[in-house]
Amino acid sequence: MCTSFKLKSHIFDNSKGDQLLVDHLTGVAEIALNTTKYNGVINNELEEVIKTIGLCHDFGKASSYFQEYLQGRYHGELKQHGEISAYFTYYMLPASWKILGFICVKRHHGNIDIDNSFFNTDNEKNLKDISEDIRKNIDELQSIYNKNLGDFFDKMKDGSLIKEVKLSYIKRALVVKKKSIKEQEEEFMWLQYLWSLLLTGDKTQLITGNTFKNKGILTDEFTGNYKNKLRKDLINKVPDIEKSPLFSIRDDIYNNTIDSISNIDLDKDRIMSINVPTGTGKTISVYGAAFRLSERLIDEKKIIPNIIYNIPFMSVIDQNYDVLEEIINLSKMDVTSDLILKHHSMSPIEYKDSEEKEYRNYDARFLVDNWQSTVITTTFVQLFNTMFKSGLNSIMHRFHKLAGSIIILDEVQAIPPKYYHIIEDLFNILCDKFNCYVITVTATKPLFLQGKELVKDNDVIFSKMNRIVFENHTENMLNLDDFKEIVVKDIEENKNKSFLIILNTVKSTLGVFGFLKEELSGTRKVIYLSTEIIPAVRLKIIKEIKNSKEKYVLVSTQLIEAGVDLDFDIVYRDIAPMDCINQSAGRANRNGVNGKGIVKIYRLIGESGKTFASYVYAGPLLEATLKILDDREKFEENELWEINNKYFSKLREVTKNKSLQDYKEYCEEIKALRLQNIRKLELIEENKNKIDVIIRYNSESEDCIKIIENSENYEEQEVVNAWRILNKYRIAVNKNDVIDMVHEIKGSNFLNKEDYDKDRGIIRRNTTCI
Repeated sequence: MCTSFKLKSHIFDNSKGDQLLVDHLTGVAEIALNTTKYNGVINNELEEVIKTIGLCHDFGKASSYFQEYLQGRYHGELKQHGEISAYFTYYMLPASWKILGFICVKRHHGNIDIDNSFFNTDNEKNLKDISEDIRKNIDELQSIYNKNLGDFFDKMKDGSLIKEVKLSYIKRALVVKKKSIKEQEEEFMWLQYLWSLLLTGDKTQLITGNTFKNKGILTDEFTGNYKNKLRKDLINKVPDIEKSPLFSIRDDIYNNTIDSISNIDLDKDRIMSINVPTGTGKTISVYGAAFRLSERLIDEKKIIPNIIYNIPFMSVIDQNYDVLEEIINLSKMDVTSDLILKHHSMSPIEYKDSEEKEYRNYDARFLVDNWQSTVITTTFVQLFNTMFKSGLNSIMHRFHKLAGSIIILDEVQAIPPKYYHIIEDLFNILCDKFNCYVITVTATKPLFLQGKELVKDNDVIFSKMNRIVFENHTENMLNLDDFKEIVVKDIEENKNKSFLIILNTVKSTLGVFGFLKEELSGTRKVIYLSTEIIPAVRLKIIKEIKNSKEKYVLVSTQLIEAGVDLDFDIVYRDIAPMDCINQSAGRANRNGVNGKGIVKIYRLIGESGKTFASYVYAGPLLEATLKILDDREKFEENELWEINNKYFSKLREVTKNKSLQDYKEYCEEIKALRLQNIRKLELIEENKNKIDVIIRYNSESEDCIKIIENSENYEEQEVVNAWRILNKYRIAVNKNDVIDMVHEIKGSNFLNKEDYDKDRGIIRRNTTCI
């Protein structure tokens, strides 16, 4: 029997010293096990499974080949440890978990691509040689696993275990045919969860040595104090706001939401909704709901949940995070990375915990990407990557964060209808099996993830709204030149009104912007926004308009629609799906103190006679919208409840066949666990005609380029953050417009400042933009 442990898992170059294999294995198992306990996802069988996977994942490091490799004395292929560890994990697990455990461990380094060859060994002789070599350390291993392992080594030597693994996958294909799609989806979710726990345990054990635990300090008192501050500030800024019905409606919505959360059944009410008009304080209400729900889960379930706030658009995420930061600051709490975290492609890699420990380079990057924080503010893309980028090690390590969490889907209507069935299936499993709660937030509630409505009598609230009147001019199509004349005349006749013109393509916005800029020169300030304006400038423009009392004329693409807290008197909107029109209307007379805002809807065509909308939106969405608007020359905000319900009913009807086809294809991939195909699902479909270009805009961008060019180590925190800062200067453009203008640095496309206009975007030599 072994009396001391000698096998090592890691050798460090710093003062940490070497790590024993037994310490790493038990540490990984403990972190994985504690993580799932904190999530509230645990039972006796699952506890044993997670512990076994953690303890077995690096079993192969017990070979003399790997031990010599650690010392720098062996570099042959027999040092590999993942495959033999997978066979050992399979051997140790209960029958129903063997296949999943094998998959997780075989690819705990690298990505998972499952085909028929995955369950075959690449080199059976090598595998047997490694196994026989490990047998020499059987005493130490039997002490670690408290089990006689002779049978395992015998089965590896005669090849019977290798054959058993191969046959088990074939048998699985027969068994899975008898399972329902829900059972197949659950297996898929358990695979991702177990793999995520292993990846997180493996990396966290080396970085912090401890299980991350959420902070149970958030209460709805935080949001209540912030709401009261906003009230006072708004009264000071807009004294007449107290007379507006909207003022009391916002209070009613917040109080109603908190009351509802206080009374929900925590075991049954796992999907909830806040469906109220735009500009009625949804952000504060949903944070209040999440904090109150967190309090209840701590008190009643002894679970401290994390809160994942998801937003569809990058243009809004900083605004949302700023609100969260203000809520925390107002409550005299320190803003640390383990309390709140902003995660998107432009957020810097910085991680400092509440004990003032700052992590650097790979460690910081992992902790940020792993969402080791209590409240995470992120995008829909990051959330759905976490769910659907199956088999990608660099993303899926955070899947476990969805378990035991409160997931907020703000502007849920932005999810493409063809994904409704798929997403609803997986969210139902997250709620049923992984102790998750979902709160959707929208002014235009789609017909999925319906859940329990937290704002009682919200139809009555919609009926009370009278801030906006809609003018429908879509009966006939209108060319852009005629539209320009209509708009400029309206602006000249309303000198004391602010205008927002939202169009569907870059070409149409540039045409209208150029015309208005010239026609209104010296009389009105005309500003342009589109995805071709670099993000750094977009944010400045939005802040400038928000903080000024000047009556601007803003020409923008649809990026301005959802969540951007701007207020205009008159809004023009080229035809779009009804939910987008509704969001555009949310930029009109938000506070309801300037009489009535006006939203004018047109159907614009280009020189080819084709509508600009058809380049951007799917035909069925536009078809459903035009049918809803068909007999309405004018309508008011208080009719939106009825209109929205009719729209989504019509939408479900016209998209049903396509949605079912996509769903069936997805189910087939799930059945075979073809993770490499499942991860092809894209929430935002790639436009193959576009490329990303980084503008060499100012000294900050040039400094970042120098850092990147002068470094060979991509993992250095300074280099990673340089790339992330450059995302503030990154735009997507038609490749033919810039093909002769861009140059490449470290695999990315760059454009010189001389080829970029800060007010209009790309200075094109050849125009193909739509």
